[in-house]
Amino acid sequence: MKKLFLLFLISFSLTAQQRQKVIFDCDLGDDIDDAYALGYLLTLQDRYEILGITTCYGRTDDRAILAQKFLAITGQTHIPVYVGKNTSKSSERANWYADQFNWSKGFIPKEHSEFNNKFRQAKGLPPLKTKAPEATEFIQSQLKKYPGEVIIFSVGPVTNLAPLGTELQKAKAIYAMFGSFKIGYDGSPKINAEWNVLCDIPAAKSFVQSGANIIYAGLDVTAMVKLSAENRLKLLMRQSPLTSTMQGLYVLWGQETPTLFDPVAIGMETNPELFTTEKVHVYVDDLGFTRLDPNKPANATIGTTIKSAEFIHILMQNYLYQNLN
Repeated sequence: MKKLFLLFLISFSLTAQQRQKVIFDCDLGDDIDDAYALGYLLTLQDRYEILGITTCYGRTDDRAILAQKFLAITGQTHIPVYVGKNTSKSSERANWYADQFNWSKGFIPKEHSEFNNKFRQAKGLPPLKTKAPEATEFIQSQLKKYPGEVIIFSVGPVTNLAPLGTELQKAKAIYAMFGSFKIGYDGSPKINAEWNVLCDIPAAKSFVQSGANIIYAGLDVTAMVKLSAENRLKLLMRQSPLTSTMQGLYVLWGQETPTLFDPVAIGMETNPELFTTEKVHVYVDDLGFTRLDPNKPANATIGTTIKSAEFIHILMQNYLYQNLN
């Protein structure tokens, strides 16, 4: 029995070591695609060791509460959540109390150690003796601890990442839902100032100039990835903690057909065979457009095409056949 137990421990340890370390940086609660991306990521824990979830843009405390409840319902409270810089005073839009926040309003997680003292004070909790790191500090600490080993999935404005500058080069890779290079929101060849760029243009400029290994899942490979009514019904009828959470947030989102921008950033890592890519030089102009400069050496990889039907099939298989919690 002792030998069997020892073999089990060795096997478990090797499995943990083989999993790819990742950080998920998101603006959960804004568009609905962040919730579907987080749900997808949680189904992939045989592949990924999720070091933490960080929240960005606007009311980051409310986003963190939403993330904590999401994790609690799906039985994933071992994953820590870190609050990013609150930018709610930057604009009326940034201060919007998103309808999805009502889903987690008043939720107090059993474990509070991952939240900063600002959050604790707002909830009437005593301060921590040791201040919990905020999002940027957490990301920095993980890149320092595991240089060249961590993948960052960035699916919101890059406010948490930009302050790290060239330290982002310590990441193994950054897969970012960011930009519009050759295709716009409506699928036309007229590009747009994409939301994650437009929200914080100075941060976006710094991010693309960091020298990090960045793979962009821009509108070119995300704008056409739609969750159909048929698939939404399947998720509703599945009635698992994960699918019920995602569909509950979908109802509060209040629109009809979600575009799954953010899950695609994860898909570019999990299933690269579904994408074509191109190495290019990317920069951000003063209006928030992501531009390509053919006269400069490549500083990034952009997705150019996606087999969207195949990707949605994989996504749905993960949602429907998981048994979280």
